[in-house]
Amino acid sequence: MSDEEINLDDTPPTVDELVAEWLSGELISMQEAIIDHNADPETAWQAVLRIMKHDLSDEQMALLAAGPIESLLSWHGPKFIDRIEAEAQRSPAFAHLLGGVWRQDMPDEIWQRVESARGGKTW
Repeated sequence: MSDEEINLDDTPPTVDELVAEWLSGELISMQEAIIDHNADPETAWQAVLRIMKHDLSDEQMALLAAGPIESLLSWHGPKFIDRIEAEAQRSPAFAHLLGGVWRQDMPDEIWQRVESARGGKTW
């Protein structure tokens, strides 16, 4: 990452910035762009929804499931589970994405709802 791309003023990244960084294809960038523990979870959620509008490779889907989605659910599950369930009902692609989510540190109730939202399917 060049000096111009580094955010030196500690301004939180925008949704557009998160999406662009994640889609850059740089593995470290893809893993770190959205899942920073200090990132605004609402911005991260909006970035995930925008990323899902792209034609993603299997690797990108796996990284999205195992990174930002797992982190949102582990760190902010009660705030996001209703929206994640609704998106899974609305979008078969998002329900499929949930099949790549692992439990990590999710509370039992959140994890059970994830399993239900993905229809018991994993990959």
